[in-house]
Amino acid sequence: MMKKILLTLLICTVTFNLNAQVSDQTTPPSWAFNLKSQPVAEIMPSFDLQSMIAEDAIEANQVIKKPYRFGKKFSVAMDLFNSGQWTELENGDRLWRLNVVSSGARTMNFMMDRYNLPEGAEMYIYNDEHTDKIGPYTINENQDDGILGTWVVYGDNVWIEYYEPASVRGLGRISINEVVHGYRGFGEAEESFLKLNESAACNVDVMCNPNQGSTNGQDWSTIRDNYRHAVARIIINGAGLCTGTLVNNVREDGTPYFLTADHCLGNTGDGAGTSYSATGWSFGFDWYTNTPDCATNSNTVGAQNPTRVIAGATLRANRGASDVALFELNTTPPASWDLYYAGWSRATSGVTSQLSIHHPSGDIMKLARNDQSASFVTVSGISCWNIADWDYGVTEGGSSGSCLLNPQGQIIGQLLGGSAACSGTNDNGAPDFYGRFNVSWNTGGTAATQLKDWLDPDNTGAASYDGDYYSTLSTTENQVLNFSVFPNPSKDIFNFDLDQEASYQVYDLSGKVIATGEFTDNNNSVDLSAVSNGIYFINVQTINGKATAKLIKE
Repeated sequence: MMKKILLTLLICTVTFNLNAQVSDQTTPPSWAFNLKSQPVAEIMPSFDLQSMIAEDAIEANQVIKKPYRFGKKFSVAMDLFNSGQWTELENGDRLWRLNVVSSGARTMNFMMDRYNLPEGAEMYIYNDEHTDKIGPYTINENQDDGILGTWVVYGDNVWIEYYEPASVRGLGRISINEVVHGYRGFGEAEESFLKLNESAACNVDVMCNPNQGSTNGQDWSTIRDNYRHAVARIIINGAGLCTGTLVNNVREDGTPYFLTADHCLGNTGDGAGTSYSATGWSFGFDWYTNTPDCATNSNTVGAQNPTRVIAGATLRANRGASDVALFELNTTPPASWDLYYAGWSRATSGVTSQLSIHHPSGDIMKLARNDQSASFVTVSGISCWNIADWDYGVTEGGSSGSCLLNPQGQIIGQLLGGSAACSGTNDNGAPDFYGRFNVSWNTGGTAATQLKDWLDPDNTGAASYDGDYYSTLSTTENQVLNFSVFPNPSKDIFNFDLDQEASYQVYDLSGKVIATGEFTDNNNSVDLSAVSNGIYFINVQTINGKATAKLIKE
């Protein structure tokens, strides 16, 4: 493995929200009060559920599937001013609560077209029975376009609660434009058409023995243990599900790149870049159980939901020819989570067996293993790895975008689709197809259509790279590069406080370099007056290391 280098950056004059997170570990403030006055519930209309189920059944039989749909969206217009109820607290703080009911919903979640919270304010979502909750959402989830997609809460009677300290009174904005009635997914037994725990009986929980029944001598235990901390279930703009994986890059700087499938975006076209908005996406990590079910007719016993959730991402590269999409999460997962940043390989040989880790049908994390060599195949013009027949476990809708791993524990592709399914507690012997990492690497021609520019930005030529945990990526092995930038945002000039000479490159969100230069004792500023308003990045390099900062031109 290549030597690790820490790229540490101290930005003193602007906060980049690198520790944003959402969990279910904090109790909503109202639970400590006996609030006698209650807002009038907002009631969602009925809809033709059976028609949606029929559409889903047709979709399940397609080789290349759309994102797994789990919810019905209702368009609404509810905000802090026209809905819900405010409650004044004795210390001058106040609470806003909104009650939304959608009869028969298994889960509910929300899309917000304006979410902007001031420092100290908090938003929670919970069900009427107080048996499931998520929050707090805080200033850390604010995004440039104001969009937020929330995580799901179980139940058909759900509350949104906003706590606003007196010091920031009137500064918060919450506007809900969609309520999502979840009618399937997320791993609880339901009507017969939804199978066991949502995914079918031959699925294998990730903490089952990954070597069960194998005769080829490959031990997947350590690789499995690593990747359960890299894989996340994705909620796509409120009502769709896919799977993806946190990915390492050759700088090993902890940039939260996240790999999934292009078809999870819908029909966006190659190189969609910032024209595709993923600020409404949510990513739930570390959802697995230590009391696994291993392809039996019993239900898995475990947590209802991930408690480690990241909101929003930015598309970096996508291309249909290998069904690949690479995002950068809009916030870096907290160091305390110590997630695993996956390795990768663009080699096409030595793939004698494979492992996939995924969330089938939105269920709790599973694994699938193939003990034979994977072959090449083209499916609808897409260059794929062909998994002819799983030997243990299987994939389903919702597994789309999940990683395919080689015996070295490196990603070689992401799930496109296939015909593999369960036949009782065994699979049906049908194939699955994964877009090939080596085709995704450098055949797109631009930073917006290939992986190389992001995972090997310094053009080292690495053919493969190992993964590692964030705590290891964060270990200092060279002199720390410290600097600050001000003002930021700026209309034109960005000044840099740097104690040594350095070179720099400024690039836009598509990866295009728009400015280069050097910092010296007499020149420590960058002029962006000639470029459009927006977000840019600057890479600074000295003899002691490199670092990257975000620049906001307004």
